Amino acid sequence: MLNRGDFNSYIYIPVKNNEHVRKRSQVCFELLQKLVEKQLVISKDKEKATNPYNHERDELNAGEASKHVFYQLDELNKCRKKPKGESTKKEFKNHIHITIADTVQIKKHMITSFVTKIREELQTQSCFHLFFKNSVDLYRSQKHTKYFCAYSVTPDQQETHLDSLLKKIDKVLDTFGLTNQYTNRICHLSLAYTDINLGPLLEESQLNVGDTFWSDIEKIVEDNNLSSSSSSTTESDEFCIYVNRICIRVGNTVYESRFRNLHDDLNILQSDESGDSSTE
Repeated sequence: MLNRGDFNSYIYIPVKNNEHVRKRSQVCFELLQKLVEKQLVISKDKEKATNPYNHERDELNAGEASKHVFYQLDELNKCRKKPKGESTKKEFKNHIHITIADTVQIKKHMITSFVTKIREELQTQSCFHLFFKNSVDLYRSQKHTKYFCAYSVTPDQQETHLDSLLKKIDKVLDTFGLTNQYTNRICHLSLAYTDINLGPLLEESQLNVGDTFWSDIEKIVEDNNLSSSSSSTTESDEFCIYVNRICIRVGNTVYESRFRNLHDDLNILQSDESGDSSTE
């Protein structure tokens, strides 16, 4: 029987917010806005078919679509309103990250032993470079309420670095009677999201709407109006991070487990050092 607790907990690799990530965020945002524009056209066409006497203007502008597209980095959203139902209170600062283990519930008395066990299991884990695909993929949330544009970890990198890390985490979760629902999923970095249902667009593009992941989603955007900075970024720059730790969030507290550091002097995008963390 699974442990049912008072605190939600999940495990992730934090990613540092810098200019490189912001440029990639812009690529995802612009692509997702194009997808939403196409979806709004489909919705409007269906509405006109059922109500031919609707004389609302035919043209959909980018401003309408942009009301439903958001950066994962809150600071890039500026004065943009969050989707209905999302809290606007100043709560725990949720940095961009790569999820390693999905949400599980643990009891208060388990926290210290849980975090300690993870640190023990990862005490020989070395830092590593993690590379992403250059193309953008589309993901759907587990609750089917959001769609995310993201960069997925390349298959060889997933196998070389993350599969072994996931096995170690799963071993600890199993010890506490917990299950990682994230097992066998593709690890990715989400950078933009929308609250618009893209199902009809995916169906029209002859993609399986029952999936939760669609590779190289830019293929269904027929025009090439994405900014030149977007296309040049995806084609010419390798996207990677230097992973030097994982974080274990329990409630609103974050504990970290640092890896053996082999490359202190490398000038490369690292796991986020700026996030709130606490150690025992």
